[in-house]
Amino acid sequence: MSIWSIVFSDIILLLLFILSTRKYLLKPNMSKMWWTFGFLEGFLSVLGYLLSVYTHIYFFFYLYYFFGAGLTPAILGLGSVYLLPKSKFNFQLYITYMTIILAIILFILLLFSHIISSNFNVLTDLIFKNVITTKNYSISLLGVNIIKNSYWLIPLVILNSIGTIEIVGVSLYSFIQDIKKKRFSKRSTGLIFIVVSSFLLATVASISRFYNISVIWLGFLFTWILFFVGYILIN
Repeated sequence: MSIWSIVFSDIILLLLFILSTRKYLLKPNMSKMWWTFGFLEGFLSVLGYLLSVYTHIYFFFYLYYFFGAGLTPAILGLGSVYLLPKSKFNFQLYITYMTIILAIILFILLLFSHIISSNFNVLTDLIFKNVITTKNYSISLLGVNIIKNSYWLIPLVILNSIGTIEIVGVSLYSFIQDIKKKRFSKRSTGLIFIVVSSFLLATVASISRFYNISVIWLGFLFTWILFFVGYILIN
C-alpha cells in the first residue's frame, strides 16, 4: 500500500505544480512564484524517493531529502508570506534571505554525510514488502537512520518550523480578516483546509519514527489531498 500512497502523493503534487504554474503565467507575482517552486520541489522530492528505492541510487534519496524534507514547507511558507502587504521593514526580504542561508547550510551538511547502505536496504524492503516496521527502522522513512551525521537535522527542523508557522500564520490571518468583514466564503473554507493540512504534515513527519511506514505515507497522502482541496477553494 505504501508504494501507491507515494505515487498518488506525487500525482497530487504534480497537479498542484501545474495549477500554480498556470496561475503564475496568467498573473505573475512573488507569492505565486514561491508557491510554484514549492510544489515543484515537492514533486521532485517524492519522485526522487521513488527512484531511490527502485534504483538504489543514493543521489535520488539526497534529492528527496533536500527538496522534500528540507525545502518544500519553507518555500511554500515564503509563498504565504508574500501574500501579506509590504511594510517599511520589508520583512519578506529578510525571511527570504534567512531561508536561502539555511538551505545552503543544509545542502553543505548533507554533502558531508553518507548513506548507511544496510539501513537503506531495509527501507526498500519496507516499501515493497510492506513489512511492519520496528521503532528502530520506521524512522528511516525521513532519512534519520539512513543518512549518517545528523547535524543537518538542525537547519532542517528550523526550515520546517518556519515554513509551517508562515503557512498557518498567514492562513489564519486571512481567515480572521474574512470573518471580521463577514465575508465567509469558499476561500475561507480553503484557508481552513490549508491550516489543517499544514498541522497534519508537521504531525505526520514528527511521529514517523513510531508508526508503520505504510501508515505514515497514507498520512502524507491525506495531507496533500487536504492541501489540494484547500488550494482549489482559495483560488
